[in-house]
Amino acid sequence: MSAASGASSGSKTRPDGSAWPEYSWRQVAEHATAESNWMIMGDDVLDVTEFQSKHPGGREMLALAAGRDVTDLFAQYHVMNEEAARKYLACMKIGVLAGPTEFPRFSPDTGFYSTLRTRVKEHLAKRGITNVRPMLPGIIAVVPQLVVAAVTFCVMYGVLLPGAAWGLRLAAAVVFGIVQVLPLMHWLHDASHAAMGGSEGWWKFFGRLSMDFLAGASVMPWHHQHVLGHHVLTNVFGADPDLPMVESGDPRRVVERQRWTWLYGYQHVYLPIIYGILGLKIRISDFTDFVFRKTNGPLRVNWYSNVFWRIFVSKAVWVAWRFLLPIYVLHVPVREVLALAAVADVMSGYWLAYNFQVSHLTEDVAWPNGGVKEDKMVLDDSWAVNQVKTSLDYGHDSRITTYPSGALNYQGEHHLFPGFSQYLLPEISPI
Repeated sequence: MSAASGASSGSKTRPDGSAWPEYSWRQVAEHATAESNWMIMGDDVLDVTEFQSKHPGGREMLALAAGRDVTDLFAQYHVMNEEAARKYLACMKIGVLAGPTEFPRFSPDTGFYSTLRTRVKEHLAKRGITNVRPMLPGIIAVVPQLVVAAVTFCVMYGVLLPGAAWGLRLAAAVVFGIVQVLPLMHWLHDASHAAMGGSEGWWKFFGRLSMDFLAGASVMPWHHQHVLGHHVLTNVFGADPDLPMVESGDPRRVVERQRWTWLYGYQHVYLPIIYGILGLKIRISDFTDFVFRKTNGPLRVNWYSNVFWRIFVSKAVWVAWRFLLPIYVLHVPVREVLALAAVADVMSGYWLAYNFQVSHLTEDVAWPNGGVKEDKMVLDDSWAVNQVKTSLDYGHDSRITTYPSGALNYQGEHHLFPGFSQYLLPEISPI
């Protein structure tokens, strides 16, 4: 049973002495629909279908986690209301897990995370802080970004400073490329972790506005990759979607388990080029991987409601303002629109790649590989200890670092408490 698996009893027998039915993870995975939502919590199998409409975290969060092992997800997102949340679990139990889990599990918490959670809650109580997901700081932080994005967009396409030199327009494209992804670091990141505002409606609004309509990607694949994969099995090869998925053939070599080839001796030359097209890759993989293959790295995709509508319409809106508006309304030559868009997207890719890579893909962090114990894949560390070992913090005293990175420089704090707003991380960091 993993670190947070006190969430379930794991008892093989019912209170009346009869045996619980046993289910494999594959059988649980078959119940990953709105009509039948099963989950694994510790060694228990739960049916949360009837609870979906009552879930304080919203229906979509449960739809995302359907058919999966949610043991450590539960621990991450119920720090402040764990006792109240656990009381619902017993009546949802329908059986017990038989055999291994789909992905490696972590060793039990030896007291580190439980002690840390207690200290954090006590500190917040003393400070009178009851809301760990405020919305106003995020709005205040992003408004200047949107203003700069609008101004530079207008300079790029001649709405402001008509007849400006090509060099100035290129400079505007560089700035626009950075500021168009800054709302992702603030709104999207907090909203995807249910850490902005108090309802699912706000998380959807800010997440989709920043990701789907402003950046041209989709929050649904991001939720799978980031919330389900990366935050649970951080730096675990073959499980974390942020890592290469195979031991050979990937252009990036970041894990020792990847087989060395002569090509990797030059990755410092070609990876900057690849990182520059990161934004384009994400938008394309929304279709190729999420929609058509129904995978996100090693993760199975859970189908939300109105998937095609949400992806296709949002991308159509993005294409309309990003390309059709300057071409057909502002009458900017196509070659100029494409050139400026390319410059902006390369800057976006660089900005995202830098901020993501420095947090986990360095020589200063751990790379757990996993093993087999008692017929189950069990990692050496507990989930919380793994978050500390695999996350890199830097620049805590610098607002210049914190603001444009969306507090990703508080990476360990964020991974231990993803349900806390990024604007609260400096508050709990000393603990």
